[in-house]
Amino acid sequence: MDDKDRLLLSLLRRDARRPVVALARDLGLSRTATQDRLGKLQASGAIARFTIVEGDGRARECAYLMVKLDRGVRCAQVAPKIRIVPTVEAIHSVTGEIDMIVRLAAEHVDGLEKARAEVAGLAGIAEVSTHVVLERLLG
Repeated sequence: MDDKDRLLLSLLRRDARRPVVALARDLGLSRTATQDRLGKLQASGAIARFTIVEGDGRARECAYLMVKLDRGVRCAQVAPKIRIVPTVEAIHSVTGEIDMIVRLAAEHVDGLEKARAEVAGLAGIAEVSTHVVLERLLG
């Protein structure tokens, strides 16, 4: 993966619906070359899936859960249980004081709270702190 690929991925993170022509212009490449790069990124797994934005396009409520696991429990043991919670958008195993960061998105704050309670109640989870997003500045 080169700098153009990384820039392309960054542009798609900001707006995955941008036309290929606009992406090509920002990359300084032709439409065909940009389309080829997209295909290669998909084939390599760098672009693994497409997501759907539901509703009328309004921003949904978003929160991050900072999860600490019980001693001896590994992220790989808990992640499959967290993955099935409907409002979970991402799960990251991280270094430091916490073990995992879980991103939630729901139509209303009560959906975030329900998901937080569900995650906190799972076996192997010692502690969960919740950080609700107040304002999106990028992404």
